[in-house]
Amino acid sequence: MSRILIVEDEEVLTDSLRDILEGEGHQVLTAHNGLDALGTIGRERLDLVLLDLMLPLVDGLEVLETLRRDAPATPVLVVTSCGREALKGQPVQGFLRKPFSLEALLRALKAVLHPAAPAPR
Repeated sequence: MSRILIVEDEEVLTDSLRDILEGEGHQVLTAHNGLDALGTIGRERLDLVLLDLMLPLVDGLEVLETLRRDAPATPVLVVTSCGREALKGQPVQGFLRKPFSLEALLRALKAVLHPAAPAPR
């Protein structure tokens, strides 16, 4: 299905998200800090980045800004304990506040990866 990069420093959450997404048929890559995320983004074709904002080495907002500059078509679903104001106006395709339910995650993924077609006129 889709190639998804999970950028999350909490290993237990990363492992859970990877298991869920692979169970849904996706190919999953992971990065536990912003620096690793930037390296992966620079060398991989991705269908989605699942991004935490609170990351070591390079914060998630800097990762998001780099993505918007270097790969603007790559959809981003932010998963964070921060409020939406932490995005500082950066556009994202989805936003989930931790803690979130499995159902909310799957709904958000579906909305980002398979957006509804516009209604015919």
